[in-house]
Amino acid sequence: MVAFPQEGEQFGRYVIERVLGQGGMGVVYQAKDPALRRKVALKLVLPSLTVDKDFITRFEREANILAKLRSRNIVQIIEYGEVEGTVYLVTEYVPDGDLHGWLKTKGPLETVQALRLVGDVSDALFDAHRAGVVHRDVKPSNVLLWERQEGELVPYLTDFGIATEGDSNVTRAGSVVGSLPYMSPERHMGEQATASGDIYAAGCLLWACLTGKAPYAGTDFELMSAHINSPVPRLPAATPGADLINPIIQRALAKKPENRFTTAAELAKALDKAADRLEESGLGGGIIGGAAGAAAADLGSRPGASYDTTSSDASGAGTPAPEAEAQPTIVKRPGDGTPTPAPLANETDSTVVHSGKGLPAVAAAAAASSAGGTGGGQPEWLPSHHSNAGQSGDGEKKKRYAIIGGGVAAVLLVGVGIFTQGFGMFGLHGDDAKAAEAIASGVPKPGWASEDQMTCAAESLVGKVPANELRSHGIVDAGDDWTYTGAWPADDAMKFTQGLLDCTESWSTEIGDNWKVGDTRCMEKEVDKTSMAGLLAVTDLLKDGDTGAAGPASEKAVKALDACYVKADALGAKVTPKPAYMQVDFDVQDPTAPGGQSVIGIAKSGSSSYEELKGSSYELPVTEGGVEGCIAVKTTVTFAWGTEKATDANACGKAQPKKLEWVKQDKCTDPIYTKQKVACNTWRLTFEGFQPGKRFDVKLTLNGGKCSDGKGAKCVWPGTPDGEGKGAVVDWSGPQNWTAKFVATAPGASAQIDN
Repeated sequence: MVAFPQEGEQFGRYVIERVLGQGGMGVVYQAKDPALRRKVALKLVLPSLTVDKDFITRFEREANILAKLRSRNIVQIIEYGEVEGTVYLVTEYVPDGDLHGWLKTKGPLETVQALRLVGDVSDALFDAHRAGVVHRDVKPSNVLLWERQEGELVPYLTDFGIATEGDSNVTRAGSVVGSLPYMSPERHMGEQATASGDIYAAGCLLWACLTGKAPYAGTDFELMSAHINSPVPRLPAATPGADLINPIIQRALAKKPENRFTTAAELAKALDKAADRLEESGLGGGIIGGAAGAAAADLGSRPGASYDTTSSDASGAGTPAPEAEAQPTIVKRPGDGTPTPAPLANETDSTVVHSGKGLPAVAAAAAASSAGGTGGGQPEWLPSHHSNAGQSGDGEKKKRYAIIGGGVAAVLLVGVGIFTQGFGMFGLHGDDAKAAEAIASGVPKPGWASEDQMTCAAESLVGKVPANELRSHGIVDAGDDWTYTGAWPADDAMKFTQGLLDCTESWSTEIGDNWKVGDTRCMEKEVDKTSMAGLLAVTDLLKDGDTGAAGPASEKAVKALDACYVKADALGAKVTPKPAYMQVDFDVQDPTAPGGQSVIGIAKSGSSSYEELKGSSYELPVTEGGVEGCIAVKTTVTFAWGTEKATDANACGKAQPKKLEWVKQDKCTDPIYTKQKVACNTWRLTFEGFQPGKRFDVKLTLNGGKCSDGKGAKCVWPGTPDGEGKGAVVDWSGPQNWTAKFVATAPGASAQIDN
């Protein structure tokens, strides 16, 4: 049995950098993997627990589940095994802590930021559900964060130690496992965990992100009663975006599972749609929950609760601030002093295990706790050596066991994280080191790659092709200052790109995000690493000439990428005509092809001379109202991997029809009536949409017959359009009590006075 290592020491192939968390079940370290030049999270199990078959089974199940799941927003396992009797688990390393700590220290997220984050978590749940895994414990402390850039939080769902897979369940019969503030009503009543319960928990997570607190608070019994009976909380109607967000919360937190979102993907889609609408309306930057700070956050505290916790999180984001009764258990090395652990934050939204089927038994346990009991006694799942049997009346010992439980939680289901590489020129000397440095700094860096990844790939290439051979290949020049010349054989270029992919933990996600293809799962499934290396070599590194093996590999990658993302129905621009007088306005929407950059050309009908569209609309003049105008639209989409597709289409629309209109005036202007002081009406005949510069006649008739019943009345009035094809023809006055219909007609238009 090996002793727990200290900073700078080695465990297996990993070099210990610092302790992230420590408790009654083991220690979690930030460690370095020298072979792959990256940071990892290393979890070691307390030696005394290796004899507990139930615990080891649960620990192994977590490793197996993580190995099974593939998702952009689920932490990935790297290794699981045993060294001289010590069981360990290695996972990704996430640098920026968990959501629980973020909300406690910084307060609620901005509205769109919250919607996007919970949408990503919902996508992760959907991936887990498709694989047959129900998480059962979705809460802020089980969401790890990477602040990719300021204000952009990438979440990673972690802690699958109590997840269910198929019909398997290592939790003992008659127990309910989860976190009360985020547990669905049916689970509070002892029913089996389902994907719908995870969707409910995601809805609670959304409320916490928006407000800084869980949907309900109180003692255990009060929490359970609220989830089962209390109305679903709503954002105030005056809150910006409440009309979009409240329906999502109401449906996600529906008391009956059948009334919730059907899948987590459906919830994610609703969240993204709401976020898009808020961004478009400029309402997405506010914070709903009020001022930031730990005092504003209530993420699920339960006054009076005294049960042990089973999960917590040490994410590698630095040393958390210690809180009341959160001191970790110290694990001493035989013959050595005690290593100094990083203090763990007290988890107020902890995982709980309460025994009994249905609400009454659970409520009784909660009532016993609030009456001064111990929360129902020893949780059934804890190993026997954690039992406090025989310690009745000894408050200090009970408190110590509660502290141990907090430490146990911090290490058992640790959240660990994302790939961050700390590369260097390890093991290279002399010309090899100079060559690698020259290549890393000289080779064009793809937009998705980091400097560390370039360094790693350069070192990998020098390991395959020694410096003296590289010199003969023309990659670098000998001397004290080695340089990259930009001219190297195809096989060297492909070896470099293969190394670049080897140095990238999730290359399909990194490349796909940079290319803006959206869902990267198709790339991950259909494009193998060798083909992608060939594509990168051909498009980014090789000049004109022999492409060697990279050529066929590149063609294979392009074919697979085209099958994934080049869809015919997403290549053409969407053109919508909008009628106006004397012209047709065409609104043009870019194609929705993922990963493609589009150029839209417009040509008048019958012309082959396209002009590139600037902006999002095109105005086509016509001769007069009602005339149809047509344009030819050519859309050229160029994808990031080199594929170019062009589509041609015609779009037609009609201008507004010509119009004659009688407009009533404010007062009577005809002198015949004004002198006689007779009440009358005056109307002005206006026109619009007539061809500019072309004369037309307007004929006036009474009730469709004569021009007028008086002598000398003028029947035909000439129209004299100005440059815009609109104006006025004549003013007409008549007695106020006149009931006949005076009708004006012109080519293509007519109007009558309705007295």
